[in-house]
Amino acid sequence: ASPCEAELQELIHQIDIMVNNKKLEWERKVRALEARMDVRDQELANAQSKLDLKGQEVGILRQKLDSLQKTKYEMAQDFEAQLQALKSQVRKSQIQ
Repeated sequence: ASPCEAELQELIHQIDIMVNNKKLEWERKVRALEARMDVRDQELANAQSKLDLKGQEVGILRQKLDSLQKTKYEMAQDFEAQLQALKSQVRKSQIQ
């Protein structure tokens, strides 16, 4: 082999080493990014679960509020009916 071929072989060998080192570096970076993405995905899933739970709590509280408002309205109607009955009794007793 001529000195030129030997030099060329050495250059090719050095290039192979550099390419391999870059490949290993990129693979490490990709694994690190994937690990960070996994952590973020888990954080997102946890946040979504908490949000879903809060949404359910809001739904329950809304139902309770609706029920309380209905009860309040019914009580007001009942008291109004009792008040009218008392007024009627008072008027009847005043007439007699």
